[in-house]
Amino acid sequence: MNAILQVENLTKQYADFKLDHVSFSVPKGTIMGLIGENGAGKSTTINAILDLIHKDDGTVTFWGQELSSNKT
Repeated sequence: MNAILQVENLTKQYADFKLDHVSFSVPKGTIMGLIGENGAGKSTTINAILDLIHKDDGTVTFWGQELSSNKT
């Protein structure tokens, strides 16, 4: 697959909420939207992908380069 963005098993847990092993890919030439009810995890998903919050598990790959929460 020629994916621009690949998200695999993305997990983030708070005291009252858990984003549980979310996986998806965005192929080249595709426009994707993220929809859901209030509190469904849309912002948490985007923030974890952008590394604005620490993800508990999972990988994010952008243009074949794995993005990491391990900042030096």
